[in-house]
Amino acid sequence: MSSVTTRTMTAYRFVPSKHNPVPEIIPVPIPTEGQVLVRVLAAGVCHSDVGILIPGGALSHFVPPTIFTLGHEGAGIIAELGPSVASTFPQLKIGDYVAIWSGNPCQKPTCIACSRGYTNLCTIEHGIHGLRHDGSWAEYIALRASSVVPVPGTLDGIAPAIISAATDAVLTPYHAMKTSCRVQAEHTVLCMGIGGLGLNGVDIAKKCLGARCVIACDTRSVALHDALAAGADYAVPPEQLLSLIEEERLVVDFAFDFVGIQATFDACFAAIRPGGTIHVLGLLADTLAYTALTAMRKDLTLKSSFWGTRDELAEILQAISDGLLKPKVDSRPMSQCIQVLDDMREGRLQARVALVPDAIAVRIASYKL
Repeated sequence: MSSVTTRTMTAYRFVPSKHNPVPEIIPVPIPTEGQVLVRVLAAGVCHSDVGILIPGGALSHFVPPTIFTLGHEGAGIIAELGPSVASTFPQLKIGDYVAIWSGNPCQKPTCIACSRGYTNLCTIEHGIHGLRHDGSWAEYIALRASSVVPVPGTLDGIAPAIISAATDAVLTPYHAMKTSCRVQAEHTVLCMGIGGLGLNGVDIAKKCLGARCVIACDTRSVALHDALAAGADYAVPPEQLLSLIEEERLVVDFAFDFVGIQATFDACFAAIRPGGTIHVLGLLADTLAYTALTAMRKDLTLKSSFWGTRDELAEILQAISDGLLKPKVDSRPMSQCIQVLDDMREGRLQARVALVPDAIAVRIASYKL
C-alpha cells in the first residue's frame, strides 16, 4: 500500500433527502484491480448535480438511495496505479495528466448498449461516477484505467478547469451534434440557450463541424455577446428569433434546445424548417409537451441524447489542444460547492464552474499574488 492511500480527504457527498452536498472526511480510496487513483485538480458543476439534489425530482430517480461523492466531470493527474494496470495499460504512468470519463460500461457482447457502441448509456453493472458511485468532488478518485483519457497537452498549456468542462459540458453537445444529428457544413443550426452547454454547442457547430450558419438565442445580453465571440453568425433574444429568420431568409435544419423548458421547446418548434430536427439536451423541465399534428405537418424529427463516449472525449481534447475549441470556465474552491449550486439554481452563473480542491486553490491564489 502506498502512503497516499493511508490519508484521508474531504469529499462532498450526496446524502438521500438532503438538498445540498454534505462534506465528509473519508479515506483516500485504494485503487483495485484495473483501476487508477487520480488526484483531482478540477471538477465541474453541472445542472444534473442540481437536479439529483431535488428530493422526488425527475433526476433524483436516476441515483440510488445511497451515500456517494458527487461530481461527474473531472481532470487530474494519476497518483497511483492499481494491480495489473502497468501491464494492461502500459501507456499510463504516475504523473500523467488525464481527463476523467466517468462512465463504467460493462463492455459485454451481450449488452444491448455496449455492443452497439452506446457505452455512454450502459449502467448495468457500475453506473456513473458522481451519479451513482464516488465521483470527483474530492481530492482523489479511483476509477477504471480504461476511463481516463490522456490530455494532449500540459497543465501549463491547458488548465484543468477546461479539461473538466470538456468531460460533459463539451462532450454532451459534441455527441448530440456530431454523432446523433451528424451536423455538416451545409447546415444551419439554432442553439437555444447559451449556458454551459449551449456556448460550447456554438463553438462545436461552427469550428469543429463547420456549419454554414449558427444562430444563438438567449434572454441574456452577456450570453449573446459570448455566442458571437464563439463564432455565432447571429445572436438574438427569443422575441426577435422569428423576425431574424424571416428577414435573413434563414432555414434552420437543426434546433438544439439546451434549456429544456416548454418556452424554449416551443420556440424551436416555431423556428425549425419542414423536415428539420429538434434535439433536446436541457433538463430544466421534467416533461415537455407538443401537439402531434403540428409535428406531423412539419414532418419533424424529435431527438435527444445522453452525454457521450470516451472516444468522443478524446476527439474533443485534441480539438482543445489544437485551439479549435475554447471552453469558457470559471474556477472556485471546492468548499464553495453549495454556493456554486445556489448560483446555478438562481441563474447567476456566467460560465461553467470547475471546483478546485481547497489546498490547490490556496496555492494558486498565493501564486497569483
